Amino acid sequence: MESSQPAPHGDQPGEPAGTGRTTELVAGDFLLTINPVDGSEIASCPPGRRPISPRKAPRGTGGDTARDPLAPPLLEREEERRRLYRLLARGRSVRLTGPTGTGRTALLAALAQDCAELAPDGVIRLTGHRRTPSDLQHELYAAVRHTPGYRPGPTELQAGLREIGAVVLVDDLEFGATALDELLDATPECAFLFTTDPSVTAPSTTSRVEEVFLSGLSRTGALELLEFAAARPLTDAETDWAADLWIASEGRPRRFVQAAALLRARDVTAASGAPTGPLPDDEMLIASLAAALPDADRGILRFAVALGGELPGPEQLPALTSGAATGHDQLAESGLLTTAGGRLRLAEGVGPALAAIGFEEGAGARALAAAQHYTWWLVDPSVDTARAAAEGDVLLAVTQATQRAGHSAAAANLAHSTAPLLAAAGRWSVWERVLRTGQEASRAAGEVDQQAYFHHELGVLAICEGRLDRARAELEASIALRGVLADAGGVTAGRRALALVRDLSGPPALTAGTAPAPLTAATPPLGLPAAAPREDAASEASTQAIPRHADPAATGELTAVLPPLLPHGEPGGDPADGSAGHGGRAGGRSGRRTMVAAGAGVLLIGVLGTVVALGMSSDETPAAPEDERTTRPVVTDRDREVEEDTPEPPAEPGTPSAETDPETEEPPPEPETDPETGEPVDPSTSGTPDNGNATGSPEPPPPTPDDPANGGAADGASPGGNGDGNGGNGPGGNGGQDGGADSSTGETGNGETDAGGDGDDTEPGDSDGDQDGGVDEGGDNGPGNTTAAPPPPTDDPSPSPTATGSA
Repeated sequence: MESSQPAPHGDQPGEPAGTGRTTELVAGDFLLTINPVDGSEIASCPPGRRPISPRKAPRGTGGDTARDPLAPPLLEREEERRRLYRLLARGRSVRLTGPTGTGRTALLAALAQDCAELAPDGVIRLTGHRRTPSDLQHELYAAVRHTPGYRPGPTELQAGLREIGAVVLVDDLEFGATALDELLDATPECAFLFTTDPSVTAPSTTSRVEEVFLSGLSRTGALELLEFAAARPLTDAETDWAADLWIASEGRPRRFVQAAALLRARDVTAASGAPTGPLPDDEMLIASLAAALPDADRGILRFAVALGGELPGPEQLPALTSGAATGHDQLAESGLLTTAGGRLRLAEGVGPALAAIGFEEGAGARALAAAQHYTWWLVDPSVDTARAAAEGDVLLAVTQATQRAGHSAAAANLAHSTAPLLAAAGRWSVWERVLRTGQEASRAAGEVDQQAYFHHELGVLAICEGRLDRARAELEASIALRGVLADAGGVTAGRRALALVRDLSGPPALTAGTAPAPLTAATPPLGLPAAAPREDAASEASTQAIPRHADPAATGELTAVLPPLLPHGEPGGDPADGSAGHGGRAGGRSGRRTMVAAGAGVLLIGVLGTVVALGMSSDETPAAPEDERTTRPVVTDRDREVEEDTPEPPAEPGTPSAETDPETEEPPPEPETDPETGEPVDPSTSGTPDNGNATGSPEPPPPTPDDPANGGAADGASPGGNGDGNGGNGPGGNGGQDGGADSSTGETGNGETDAGGDGDDTEPGDSDGDQDGGVDEGGDNGPGNTTAAPPPPTDDPSPSPTATGSA
C-alpha cells in the first residue's frame, strides 16, 4: 500500500492503552495478572491455582506431519532418508546440514511420515527460526501437555520433559554448542532431527549428535525436477540454460523450482502473443520472475521486503494491499516464499535480489501502514492470544521496521498493544524483544508513560526468569518515571513487584571472613548519647580475632544479620516502595521495639561493668604469710601506715596539737627530701644534731645477711645486734629464737651500748627523736633480747598523743 492511501478503517490511531483486557497466567511459582493499562502484577501463586498434573494432549498434535501435495517430489534423497530413519529408530539424534535451498524442509516432511510410529508420543515438529533453547523446551512441553494458562517453572519443566518420548523434528535451528547440549540433556527420552545451515555453530564433542550433510542434485536430477515443475518437456535451449543454472547453483533444488515458475510465466506470455525475450542467467532469475508476476503478487513481495522478509498472514493481506490477495499460494509454488514455523516468509536470497530492482522503495510508509493496521486489529475483542501468537514474528518485524523508518510513536503504540497478548500466549522470547523495541521507540518519541510501562513489564519478566538484579533496576526506573507523571496506579503496581523482589532476594548472608558492620556506626536508639571512641580502637582494628568454635559454614549454623538501627523518630523503609511514612507503621513499631531492647542491653552491660570494676578495686592485696621461724607478732611498715592514717581524737581546748610547736604554736617545717630520689630523708641519718645532745654519724653501709644488725645467729649465741658504739642507728635484728624485735618500728635499739654502758654516746633510734641511755641487759652472752629504757620525764604535764604513742 502506498503512503498516499488512507489508513485501514479510516481514522488515524491515537495512543492506545493496550487492549484493556486482563489475563491471569500461572508462571512457575508466580501468579501473573497481565494488565495492559497499569502494567502486569505478579505475586506468589496460591497452592490451589497451580495444576497438579497437566493432562496429555492428543497424540501427534505437536505439528503438521502431512506432506504438502503441491511440493515437488524428492529426487535422489532415498539414501539419506533411509540413513536418517535408522538413526532415529535407534534413538540417536541427528544434525542435517546443507546449504539453503537444498531441500532440507522437504526431506524433514518425508521423515515425519516415516517415523510416525517410532515413539510413544509420536512425531513432534517444531521450528528453530528465532527460537532459543528455552523456547523449544516450552513448546515441546506444550505439544505433549495440555496447559492453557500455565507456563511451568524450571522444576516442573525439567520433570515433564524427562517423561516425553517422541521423535522431535526441528527445522532451521539457529544455535549449537552448549545451548544444544542443554536441550539434549533436558530431554533424554527424545530423538531429535535438526536441520540447519553449515554456518551455525557445530555441536560439542560430548553431545554424540550424528552429522549428515545434504548436497545438491545431480545434473540429471536437476533436469528431471525442472521438467516435472514446468509440467512439459524442455527444449534444447532450455536444457542448455538449465545446465548453466545447475553449475551456478551447485544443484540446489529451489533454484530449479524458481526456473520452472519462470518457464510457466513465459508460456502464459507467449500464449497472449507478447514477446518473451531471452532466458536470464542465474543472477537475474529472481528479478525476471518478479517482473512476470501480477501487480497484487508484487505488492505482497513489497510488504515482505519492507518487513525484513516476514510476510503478514492471508487474513491481513487484503487490508494491506487494498484487495484480495490471491497469489499467496502462487508465490509459495514459485519458490519465492518458504515455510518457517508454519508461516511463509521470503526464501533465502530473495529479499536482497528484490531490493536491488526497486522493491524496497516506500518501505517506511508500508511499515507504518502495517503498524497502524495491527494496532487496530489487536484491540478487536475477537482477537485472542492464539491468533496473536501466530502473528508474533510478524508483529515483531512490523514494530522494528516502523522504528527504523523513524515512526517511533507508532512503533511504541504497537508494542504496547502486542506485549500483553504475547505474554499471555507464552511467546516470552518475542515478548521480550517487543518490549525492548517499544522501550527504545518510546524514548525516542519522548513518551514517558509508554517508557515507564515497558520498564515495568521488563521488570516483571525478569522476576519470572529469576534475574532479580535486572528486575530491581527496571522496576525502580518505572517507579521513578511514573512518580514524575503522578501515576498512582502504576506506582502502586511497581512497588508491589519491587517488594516481591526484596522478598525473593532475602537478607544478605555473611560469607567467610566477613564481619557485620558495627552497630556503633549508627545513631544510638532512644536518644542515648553516643559512646566515646575507645583508645584501643586502632589496635583492635589491626588485631585478628581467632574464633573459639568451628566455622559456622562447616557446622551448618546460620547467623542472623540484624538491620542497622535507625535514630528515634526516623521512618524506615525504602521511599521507592512506599514503606516509609504511614505505609511503614508496622515496620516502625518493630524498629522501635528493637531499639528499646538494644538500649536496655547497653544499660545492663554498663551496670554490670561498674559493679565488677568496684569489686575489683575494693579488694586488698593479701598479707604475706608469716615467717615460720617467728612466733611473736611482727610489726611491719604497713601497720605503721595504718596507724598514721588513723584519725586522731579531738584535742581539748587549749591543748597544743601535735602538728604545731608547743612553744611557737607554728607548724613544724616540712621534712627534707632527697634531691635525687625525691623521698624524705630520715632525720637520724641527715647529720643534723638532735636537740644538741649528739652529733650525727655517717650513714652505715648496707646491711648483709651476716651483719649482727640483721639478727644474730640461728642458735642465739651471738649478741642481739643492738647497734654499735655510736648509738642504735642499726636495726635491732633477731638474736636467736627469742631475738629482738624488728627495728623498723623504732621500739628497740634506742641508743644501747655494746657493754651495757651508761649511754654516753647515744643516738636516737626511735621515730620521735627521743634519746635513751639504755644498757644491754643481756650483755654479750645474753639472749640478745633488749628493751628500751623508759623515757625521761618531761616538763609538759600533758604530752601529745603522738609522743605518748611513740613512747
